[in-house]
Amino acid sequence: ECISRGAKKVLFCENYIPVTKILNKNIANLKCKEKTDIYVEDIFKLSNNKSFLKNKFQIIFLDPPFKEKKIKELLENLNKSNILDKKGIVILHRNKKYKDLMPQKFKIELEKTYGLSKIIFGSF
Repeated sequence: ECISRGAKKVLFCENYIPVTKILNKNIANLKCKEKTDIYVEDIFKLSNNKSFLKNKFQIIFLDPPFKEKKIKELLENLNKSNILDKKGIVILHRNKKYKDLMPQKFKIELEKTYGLSKIIFGSF
């Protein structure tokens, strides 16, 4: 979706191999391989990947497993890595029943609920 709306590059981080196969197939079907990179690893380990950390992102969309417990840690790692552009935004997809603890530096700009989902827009 981001590429169809003008994004120059989209980076995916996925550690579940069956999903990476589907992702690669979709990228091939859409003929946008040159605009994508896929990191096949756990997002918590990605903070040590130098090629990933050299990027600056305007949008970071986090759709971890719906019930991931370590959201605060993930957001803290993102903040420490300094990969979000100063004007960038983090979009977080969560289960609406979860009351996640957020890092102090994470400012929630907007929160919307759709069915079982809660979408949080924030920044550092």
